Amino acid sequence: MDRPIRYSFNLLLAATISLSPVAAFAQNTLPVGNLGTRGAALLPTGQYITPSAAPGSTFAPLATGLRSDGNADAAGAVKTALSPDGKTLLVLTSSYNQYFNDETTGEEFTYPVLDPTSGAPSSTTTPQAEWVFVFDVSSGSLVKKQQINIPNTYNGLSWSPDGSRFYVSAGIDDRIYVYKASGGQYVPDAPFILLGHNANQSEPLPSYDGGLLNGTPADTASGGTVVTGAVVAGFALSRDGKTLFAANFENDSLSIADTASRQVLREIKFFTPGSTVASGEYPFDVAVLSNASGIATRAFVTSQRDDEVLAVDVQNGDIVTRIPVGGQPNKLVLAPNGKRLYVANGNSDTITVIDPLTYNVVQSISLLRPGYKYKGANPNALAFSPDGKTLYVTLGGENAVAVIDVKSGTVKGRIPTGWYPNSVSVSKDGKALYVVNAKANSGPNPANGRTTDAGAATNTTFKNEYNWALEKAGILTLPVPNSAALAKLSAIVDRNNGFGKPPIGDKLIRFLQKKIKHVIFVIKENRTYDQVLGDLPVGNGDPSLTLFPEANTPNHHNLALDFTTLDNFYDSGESSGVGWSWTTYGRTTDYTEKSQSVLYGNANFNGLTYDYEGTNRNINNGLPQTSASPNQINTRVTGLLDPTGSSSILPGPKDVNAPEGDGDIEPSAVGGYLWDAALRAGRTVRNYGFLIDLAYYGTTQSDPTIPDPNNPLYIPISRTPFTSNIPQSPATKQVLLDKTDIYFRGYDNQAPDIYRFEEWQREFNQYVAGNNLPNLSLVRIMHDHFGAFSTAVDGLNTAELQMADDDYALGKIVETVSKSIYWKDTVIAVIEDDSQDGPDHIDSHRSLAYLISPYTKRGAVVSTNYNTVNFVRTLEDLLGTDHLNRFTANARPMSDVFTTSPNFATYTATVPGLLCAPPVDPSLVPACADPTAIKSASIRLKHDGQWWAKATKGFNFAVEDRLDADAFNRVLWAGIRGEGVPYPTSRTGLNLRANRPQLLKNWKLSQAK
Repeated sequence: MDRPIRYSFNLLLAATISLSPVAAFAQNTLPVGNLGTRGAALLPTGQYITPSAAPGSTFAPLATGLRSDGNADAAGAVKTALSPDGKTLLVLTSSYNQYFNDETTGEEFTYPVLDPTSGAPSSTTTPQAEWVFVFDVSSGSLVKKQQINIPNTYNGLSWSPDGSRFYVSAGIDDRIYVYKASGGQYVPDAPFILLGHNANQSEPLPSYDGGLLNGTPADTASGGTVVTGAVVAGFALSRDGKTLFAANFENDSLSIADTASRQVLREIKFFTPGSTVASGEYPFDVAVLSNASGIATRAFVTSQRDDEVLAVDVQNGDIVTRIPVGGQPNKLVLAPNGKRLYVANGNSDTITVIDPLTYNVVQSISLLRPGYKYKGANPNALAFSPDGKTLYVTLGGENAVAVIDVKSGTVKGRIPTGWYPNSVSVSKDGKALYVVNAKANSGPNPANGRTTDAGAATNTTFKNEYNWALEKAGILTLPVPNSAALAKLSAIVDRNNGFGKPPIGDKLIRFLQKKIKHVIFVIKENRTYDQVLGDLPVGNGDPSLTLFPEANTPNHHNLALDFTTLDNFYDSGESSGVGWSWTTYGRTTDYTEKSQSVLYGNANFNGLTYDYEGTNRNINNGLPQTSASPNQINTRVTGLLDPTGSSSILPGPKDVNAPEGDGDIEPSAVGGYLWDAALRAGRTVRNYGFLIDLAYYGTTQSDPTIPDPNNPLYIPISRTPFTSNIPQSPATKQVLLDKTDIYFRGYDNQAPDIYRFEEWQREFNQYVAGNNLPNLSLVRIMHDHFGAFSTAVDGLNTAELQMADDDYALGKIVETVSKSIYWKDTVIAVIEDDSQDGPDHIDSHRSLAYLISPYTKRGAVVSTNYNTVNFVRTLEDLLGTDHLNRFTANARPMSDVFTTSPNFATYTATVPGLLCAPPVDPSLVPACADPTAIKSASIRLKHDGQWWAKATKGFNFAVEDRLDADAFNRVLWAGIRGEGVPYPTSRTGLNLRANRPQLLKNWKLSQAK
């Protein structure tokens, strides 16, 4: 983590308050990182956080005490719960809390899993460690009394009404844990409540097979490959404590359990396979209305996909009533008097107020600033003051808590918090707030993972330096501010997020809007700056961390040197799901933030599914359920496996993960993806590989990572898919179906990027001939992700060869455009979706980005702090579209990259020498046989394809990141550098970090002018 920089926090705070909004959010050359000792920081999203700004506040990490350096502290705090007597506060995590090591011995921390029947520790152990922290708050301060390990959780935590015990949602383990007070501690109170969806439910860890499609004809036809697991999310208890209501997130149902017997009484199914009405899907949170005797009368459940609350009359036959609310509702809470139900709508930045007796929506409270239309605040939790007059709402997207006057339904102000707050509780006397947030800056990660045996001598602390592992949760305690303090804090929140007067127009961007008519948007995969460009002779790199040097990636290096080197650029996302959200629409949804860290973390791709590129529960929502002549391109996989439609789920095109505005191309609409904004603005769009259904690239029933040409669902790889009429890619968005080149293969590590380039080039040449190139081209080249070494095509069976393939494809795209009629008015925008799989000496989010055009500065190093949001904002401006959300609206375009004096010199791609030698098929790169072609030196491979296949046996490369990224990073290091080369250790960052005090001083002086 960052070493603290000693300077006056008050000076920064005073400067922040006094600055104009534009100046406060102006670009600078600071690296991402901590700005002081009280939590102030610059984030890779471009936002600032000042969590200790409130008078009397304290901010601290959720320390586990497992390591002195905090590497094993908790991440992803999602829920707080104050005991009925107000003396004990619980904090729950649901995130990436696994694979940490003892800093002295290197031994991995493991924990016994409790037997769900007896509550005793079993012989089953796990490295997974979600936590329930128990704090004594009776004195007004946080005093940690206990931390309880639970393998898996998902957002559910509640006290019994009498405060004698508490309950915890076990997420993918499909059960509710129960703990009771005993001897000043809380101990397991078994048997736990088993919800009965997954097989082997009485085992310490069940099978993860109890999802919605379990037992359907599609399940049978697929041999079990389409089945997902069950997940329990939020829950609530009746006021008498006798009945518990749990939301089955992946089963679209509500389980009702007796807390005395711990038995499920019944299950109310909101949606069943074969139904045609979308309702009750992805149920997330529960509130219960009880009568005067404390008996439950009605249960209310948020449906995240269907933008509704399900009201269940549990005293009159479990009648279900649908109540439409705002976009992507998440948490809900009853007012203290029980007369109103408040629902947080994460996508629409609103609070819906419902009469729980009549089910009427009586009010909608906007969380937008007056006159402002752009969304992205991500309201995600609610808590009332004891008197019911004030409602507090955590705003994950603004790093703040909104303070709402209930009577008027207006926002009184905002309080700054840590990065991505998820829950707030109010003290029993109403005078203090307890707020938890999900993450914090990661800092440098030169090791990016645990040590190897070979590196034990240097990596002596055995840190886990994976992105998610470095981002730690925090807890903020503060006195409720008075009106004067709240006004000042609200100004700080505005400035931290770039709000205020509209930004002054950028003259250079306005100039470019007259010149640039086409944007070719290229997304690649997962590399850090140092990993690829650390050996550049210019810029702030660390060559000792470079795994893919110039000889391996000559075009990455030449493009940086010939055009502009961006050595202070950061990917906003931690991993692919979050990264593709930031990269395609400049923000994330709360659904993404809650699920992605768990999916990549303790769930390990069990139960939860990768829902971030247009598929939900591995289903392509963009395609119809069934078709008259079904194939992979026109029908969902469930329709292919079960043409009767009885296995159909998720009716309609709604994407639970997508931002509001997805697919809405009406000119007045706001939000959605970059292509939605482009279409609204009258621009033309063509898609090559963005948001593609990947169900058909690896389909062996016994192992989905291995292709099976004999399986009718498998789409074979073809170098000439168009001429051979072998469609490759079904799009997952309705709006992209007729704009997608179905012959361009999507994410598949078996297929060369050179094949992808050739298919893109085929259409590009047609556009040249027809003089009709689309305004926005979406191009995915992904072989810098690596994998599938045992089945890779054309001999590209090592990481170095796959990287060289990606490098050459990128170079050829630039060469092709630069030598065409479109060079004069095109920008080629290249970015990595995330930076999770590499080391960097500045920050784990630092990555590669290019903006290539005749109007790009040549031979320049630009050290302005830019990130994914700035990148998307720049594309909005170049395309002349409206802003997608409040992030891009408040960000600065990347003007420092451009000039008004064009240089129309063309670019010629260099052939990586590796591609011209065995084991690569000599026909893959025809230029290898051309003596006049420019080629780089051919580096010696440390290991062959057999070594790589053996070292990664059991890794699932069929879908992005469906593997232990930390283990894969260690394989990369050993495979490329050799087993005898020590794995890099954690150390203080260089260059920008060494100069940080002076940079901070210069920044403060510049802001004060």
